[in-house]
Amino acid sequence: MPELPEVETIRLFLHQHIIGKKITRAEILVDKMFHGDPQKLNDAVVTDTDRKGKILTFVLKKDHKSFYLSFHLKLSGQILYARDKEHAVFPNTIPLANSKQMPAKTTRMIFYFFDNSALYFNDLRKFGWAKLSDKPEFPIGPDVISDEFTETYILNNLPNTKRPIKTILLDQTIIAGIGNIYANDSLWEAGIHPERPTNSLSEDERKRLYLAIKHTIKEGLQYKGSSAKDELYILPDSTSGTYQDHFKTYHQHGKKCMKCQSIIKRITIAGRGTFFCPICQK
Repeated sequence: MPELPEVETIRLFLHQHIIGKKITRAEILVDKMFHGDPQKLNDAVVTDTDRKGKILTFVLKKDHKSFYLSFHLKLSGQILYARDKEHAVFPNTIPLANSKQMPAKTTRMIFYFFDNSALYFNDLRKFGWAKLSDKPEFPIGPDVISDEFTETYILNNLPNTKRPIKTILLDQTIIAGIGNIYANDSLWEAGIHPERPTNSLSEDERKRLYLAIKHTIKEGLQYKGSSAKDELYILPDSTSGTYQDHFKTYHQHGKKCMKCQSIIKRITIAGRGTFFCPICQK
C-alpha cells in the first residue's frame, strides 16, 4: 500500500501538471469506487493539491464554490498522467495492467482535461476509491511531515496500551502516513523491538522514535517512495521510486543488519509481516 512518501511524491508530480486545468468529464468504469456525482466534475478547475497521511486530495472550484476530490490508493491503486489522451503510451509497462497504453484492463476511472490530457486511476483489486465532498476525506491523526507532528506529540499522545508499538504506528488515527514499510524501518532506526508494549517505552525511547520516524520518512521522500518487490507503486509518468534499494529491515529477513551484522528476522504482528534485528532492537 502506498504510504506517505509514495502519495506525497504522486502529489508533487501532479501539482506541477494539473493545477489550473479544467476537467471536461470523468469516466467512472467501476461505480462502487467513486462516491458522489461525477457530473459535478464537469467544468471544475483544479486549484490546488493536498495530502494528509495516505489520502490525496484535489481542491476544485466551480461556479465560485470550492469542493474536494479525494483519493485513497489502498493496496494496488495507481494514478497515471498522460499529456495526450489520444496517445497515452508510457515509457514503462504499468504493473498489473501489463501494458504501456492507457486505458488498460486495470483502469477504473478516467479524468479528462480541457487540454486533451487525462488522469487514469488503475486498481486491480478495486479497493481504492475517489470521493467528492465539501471537505477533504482526511484521517484523524497528525501527518508525519506536518507541524502538528512534534516530539511533544509523541511524548504525550502514544496510548497507554500493551498493544505492540508496531501496530500503533500503523494506526492512522494516531499518526497519519506510516504503513508497514516505514514502520519497520523507523523502529530499526530507533532501536525498538516491534513487539514492545507501547506503554513500556521510556521518554528517551519515544524521543528516539520521533527522530527515527522523521528521518525514515524524509529518506523515503528523497528516493521518491518505494517500488517494492511487487512494483505496484509507480509515479504518474510510469517511473519507479528507489527507496527499496535502501530498506533497513523491510523484507530484509535473512540478510545482515547494517549496524551489527546479525541476521534480520521476520515475524507476524497483527497479520502483517514484521522485520527486525534481534540484537539492535530491544
